[in-house]
Amino acid sequence: MPSQPSWPGLYGFHLGAILNQGSTTFRVFAPQAHSVHLELISADSLSPGRYPAVASEYAGCFELTLEGELEHAVYLWRIDDQPSIDPYATASLVNAEASVVHRNAPVPRMPAFEGNPVIYEAHIRDLTIGADNGIAHKGKFLGLCESGTRTSSGQITGLDYLRSLGITHVQLLPIYDFGSVDERGDLGWNAQYNWGYDPVQYNVPEGSYATDPFDPTSRIDELKTMIRALHDAGLRVIMDVVYNHVYKVDESSLHHTAPGYYFRYRDGHLLNGTGVGNETASEQPMMRKLIVDSVMYWAEEYGIDGFRFDLMGIHDVDTMNAVREALDRIDPSILVLGEGWEMGHHPTGVLGANQRNSHLMPRIFHFNDRFRDAIKGSALHAHSSGVLSGARSEPLMRQLFQELSGRGLQQSVIYNEAHDNATMFDKFDATVPGVDPADREASLARRCMLATTLQFFAKGIVFIHAGQEMMRTKGGDENSYRSPDSVNAFDYERAARFEQYVRRFQRLCTLRQDYDPQRIDAVEITASHMVLNIDGRSLLIDVERLAMIDLEHPDIDVLL
Repeated sequence: MPSQPSWPGLYGFHLGAILNQGSTTFRVFAPQAHSVHLELISADSLSPGRYPAVASEYAGCFELTLEGELEHAVYLWRIDDQPSIDPYATASLVNAEASVVHRNAPVPRMPAFEGNPVIYEAHIRDLTIGADNGIAHKGKFLGLCESGTRTSSGQITGLDYLRSLGITHVQLLPIYDFGSVDERGDLGWNAQYNWGYDPVQYNVPEGSYATDPFDPTSRIDELKTMIRALHDAGLRVIMDVVYNHVYKVDESSLHHTAPGYYFRYRDGHLLNGTGVGNETASEQPMMRKLIVDSVMYWAEEYGIDGFRFDLMGIHDVDTMNAVREALDRIDPSILVLGEGWEMGHHPTGVLGANQRNSHLMPRIFHFNDRFRDAIKGSALHAHSSGVLSGARSEPLMRQLFQELSGRGLQQSVIYNEAHDNATMFDKFDATVPGVDPADREASLARRCMLATTLQFFAKGIVFIHAGQEMMRTKGGDENSYRSPDSVNAFDYERAARFEQYVRRFQRLCTLRQDYDPQRIDAVEITASHMVLNIDGRSLLIDVERLAMIDLEHPDIDVLL
């Protein structure tokens, strides 16, 4: 049986290692190469050695077909005698030392999603690494498969906790292979940590989340086990994808196989719209193919239910529309969302996939920073305030109404907090003035809860950062991407401490499934309050009393 996706790949052909009946085809895009060899390091039925590839019928590609279905074969490409892993590899040795042939075994897809998504963004290690969470496989994919886990005080944790919230989608920070964690090294508490926004292999799971990083199949099987467990719990999985840059260009297989092709340059120097030293060129046909083929692979092979594009504005409109069109072949309810910031150095005539061009990308959703900043102040300025942190500003209240009602950014992801920047609790802690120290924590919690409640009454997709419902704190750390576990680990005991707010969050999730406002109108807007009419229901948002009140029942704070 062929071991390749059911669709023919963008432009009608596949790259990488393709298992056919009785043979294996290897194909790589190397448009500048003079000689291309496959270095077979080990295989069950063939001798190790270098096997020459020939020019393919597909422009710029080289390929060869070897006898036998070479599952588990270990190999490298030799491009003009320089070694490279396969950019399209789906399995690898530890730390991406070589590529491995792997046979597809798709995870069954969930039925098409119906309803209003509530996305919950989380990090594998954060959710599972804590000492007192009852989880056996700490810091691993398998840690999120365990049911019945609790803290020593009896607070539910892990998978059961996620299931209890009423969310619909779990969005996972990078689960592909990234470069900042040494898979050979110590992976225990406080030993190594990174969010993973430093891609090495786009189609291979991260080895540090596997119980055995040295076994090429371990990371694959265990990630699939985790996805099945989440699906069985009624939770869909969104994958955070980072096609906008690579970890280190000079070590990247994209650079080794096609130097100068996959990245944007000016006068021979890499452009840096991402802020991390390089930006990929999605407008290049084969970079577009890599992105589209990769999301299709994850959707077909792992049953992924959505994709969050990091720094999506680096990409171009045509590529993102190609992603949307390709995923529609599998399931139109697969979510596509991204950071549509205006950034990158797009060539003349190429439109960036940013908020300004959102109308050109139907059913692709953008993070709404205007809603976020109206609530709590600019995420980029530590001491900036919003309407819930003391900024009595009618323009900010009007900005909040515009984004709440859908009159601002279209295809909006409504969020107050994400992995980037300070948590909302910490942001309010740093910016709210003049609160009685004895009441400070309670006051901050009420502000956070009102901010979260507003998300659930807004037009758009609701996006929650893990722990937002329990006032998560990172001790003021605004960029914990490589901070230790002691900063990042999920503290499930806060769910018990802030139980009333967790219960309210659960009720909001239930409400959201039947909530689809046709119209949100402003009856009155001042610097300190707003009266909205939502499908005939009048709600008062009072930022001084930190309350959202149903005016038909003025003594009742909504959902308390």
